[in-house]
Amino acid sequence: MRLTRAAACRSLVGCLFALSLSAPALARTPATVLDIASGQKNLTTFVAAVHTAGLDDLLRSSGPLTIYAPTNDAFDKMPAAERDALLSDPGRLKALLLGLTVKDMVLIHDGDSTITSGSVATAGGRELSFGGDAEHPMIGSAHVVAADMRADNGALTTIDKVLLQ
Repeated sequence: MRLTRAAACRSLVGCLFALSLSAPALARTPATVLDIASGQKNLTTFVAAVHTAGLDDLLRSSGPLTIYAPTNDAFDKMPAAERDALLSDPGRLKALLLGLTVKDMVLIHDGDSTITSGSVATAGGRELSFGGDAEHPMIGSAHVVAADMRADNGALTTIDKVLLQ
């Protein structure tokens, strides 16, 4: 088969265009729930706690995972001495964070519905209950700040309270 110069140019342009569309997808690193959390300005304390507890690998695993992450403001609401003691104790942090991690995908908003009742078992052996209403969903006694931030390995929902066990 013999191509004319114009046909060869069109073919080359088509190939380059297709490559330009697929290159970002090929270069994209999969975002994990830890990557999503690390990109949130209001979760720096949570991310530091994950590192201290040694749970980086869990939050980067293939999942699916759902993480209920207390915001910086949630940690700031704790008495300073209690917060400092918690954040410096890897064992307590690990127990706390596993109690906020579900080894399944649980979305607060799924289509037109919102989870406002029921409970789910966590990786730490805790039961987290859902409450509130469609406008103000709750996880335990914490209000949802931002729900269902999707990652390749699950979802991240931020909450306004540190749910100590």
